[in-house]
Amino acid sequence: MKLNKLENKNRRIRKKLYLGEFAILGFEVSCATEFKDFDQYDAFVDEFIDYINSIDLCFGGGGLELFEGFICSTERYHSVTEEEQLAVANWLDARSEVKKVEVSDLVDANYL
Repeated sequence: MKLNKLENKNRRIRKKLYLGEFAILGFEVSCATEFKDFDQYDAFVDEFIDYINSIDLCFGGGGLELFEGFICSTERYHSVTEEEQLAVANWLDARSEVKKVEVSDLVDANYL
């Protein structure tokens, strides 16, 4: 009989390795954009980061025609919720410079 990879690890080890109940979930986001100039792009990025920070999330990524990256929680051992994921997608979708928004399912941020 094959053991589950978590069955042989105690709680302390699972916590150190961010496994099981300590897994941290985040999601990938990608959107096609129509920026007219770099000032518009800078303003968009500043507003996006301000929004992400306001809901205690962080973003790593960027891009001009294809703005993409990964979003996770700023708090240790906290995962992004489906509600937060939907809020980010809706915020991006409401922007006039964004043509198409895609978000991934929630995935383990440490073991992609």
